Amino acid sequence: MKAHNSFEVNYNYDGEVDALFIHLKKDFSYATSVELNENVILDFDSNSLPVALEILNASKILKTTKFSLRNIQQIRMRVNVDCRSISLKLNLTVAIHHMNQTQKVNTFTSNDIGIPSMHKELVTA
Repeated sequence: MKAHNSFEVNYNYDGEVDALFIHLKKDFSYATSVELNENVILDFDSNSLPVALEILNASKILKTTKFSLRNIQQIRMRVNVDCRSISLKLNLTVAIHHMNQTQKVNTFTSNDIGIPSMHKELVTA
């Protein structure tokens, strides 16, 4: 059973520009983006819920091959927001040499735009 604060996601990877886009399966109304660092951008909807993530220079950030990013096995993304910060913990399972390996991104930024406090998890089915 899926937890109330958990949402299913899909992904698209563009190898030409090395950009990974992870987004909710369900429709959402985009509202704003928060740059967590120069290569990681988190999108929020009109209800201030995290709905998408873009990673630029994805193969370098995730320390894996472009081929592996076209064949992601599992995504688990945790977003924590409090009055001071917005943090992201991303675990991406990819096949490298026929073995599953988990690549991670952990980053945060200040909550300068007043996103309400929350803990959300976005995962592949």
